[in-house]
Amino acid sequence: MDSLKAALDRLSKAVDRLEHAACAREERVAKREQELSESLREARIEQARAQENAETVSKRLEAAIGRLEAVLEN
Repeated sequence: MDSLKAALDRLSKAVDRLEHAACAREERVAKREQELSESLREARIEQARAQENAETVSKRLEAAIGRLEAVLEN
C-alpha cells in the first residue's frame, strides 16, 4: 500500500510539473504573440512613412524635371 501511495504522490508531482510547464509555455507564447503584433504594427507604421516619403520625393522630382524641361525649352 505504501508503494501505491508513493507512486500516486510521484504521479501527482509529475502532473503538477506538467501543469506548471504548460502554463509557462502559454505565457511565453502569449508574450511572443504580443511582441510580434507590436513589431507588425511598427512595421506597418514605418511602411506608411516610407510610402509617404516616396510620394513626396516623386512629386518633388517631377516638379524639378518640369522646371528643367522648361529651362531647356527656352
